[in-house]
Amino acid sequence: MKKYLLLLLCILSLQNANAQINLVPNPSFEDTVYCPFGTNQLDACANWLNFGNSPDYFNACSNPAFGVPNSVFGYQYAHTGIAYAGAVFYQNPSSPNGPNHREFIGIELLNNLIIGQKYFVSFYAVNAGKYNFTIANNKLGLNLYTVAFDSCCPPPIINTSKLFTDSILTDTLNWTKISGSFIADSAYQYLCISNFFDDANTDTVELYPFYADGYYYIDDVCLSLDSLYNETWTGIIQTENNLNAITIFPNPSTGFFTIDSPIPIVRHSIFNIHGQLISDSEINNTKSVQIDLSTVQSGVYIIRIYSKYSTSNHKIILTH
Repeated sequence: MKKYLLLLLCILSLQNANAQINLVPNPSFEDTVYCPFGTNQLDACANWLNFGNSPDYFNACSNPAFGVPNSVFGYQYAHTGIAYAGAVFYQNPSSPNGPNHREFIGIELLNNLIIGQKYFVSFYAVNAGKYNFTIANNKLGLNLYTVAFDSCCPPPIINTSKLFTDSILTDTLNWTKISGSFIADSAYQYLCISNFFDDANTDTVELYPFYADGYYYIDDVCLSLDSLYNETWTGIIQTENNLNAITIFPNPSTGFFTIDSPIPIVRHSIFNIHGQLISDSEINNTKSVQIDLSTVQSGVYIIRIYSKYSTSNHKIILTH
């Protein structure tokens, strides 16, 4: 009897572990093949594929033109880590590329999806908002496919997708999470991020007088069987060295925390247990930071600490 119980526990444990797997490899775009130095170099990012036209890759290892946070497309820190992708999801119909021009960011999943199974998906996006990339649009989303596409033969514009946002994403500073669920109707093997709606079905806002492209950065893509995992997963890079080296005290605290780090901190963000952003602050490369949470409700929070080259996640407890 004990053997059967042990076997059952092992099976349940494996099922729970599998449910929490992110089926998207390299979901935060951190693993590189080479440092990008120009446009149309999504192939510089491990696993990710150009599914149509010329999506881009940005990494802190690159020169300022394609670096993080500074690039020719706009100044933006990664949602987590030091890298992200970027693409045009809307373009002025009168441009040389003509109407309905889109760029497509693709990837092969770790496993084929199971027909009839419910899946939960999410990714983060922010408008680049620089130079001629001055349009904000809605309909950012993702689709699933059983075949791969390439720069010569992109996916069709079909005015529907497994996930999309009706909101026009005008924010050029803060990352927006786009999240939802679907039931697989095919054994999908590939995921693609873009705007799959034509110009007539895409709403836009002109951010600046020069009307050109709707360009967005993309980071932290998740596809999972577990709804809670999808909602709370943040793409945080955790290393044993970071976790051991950084100290936060006192913890628990009644409102005031001190962060001590052996390497300079450039930014910190605080999330509640539901993954909602509570505060976000840029730091001027200092090794000691004071945080005041005296006005925040008591509870357990996650603080994400950024250095120039890594990001770590820590639990803090607030008591009043």
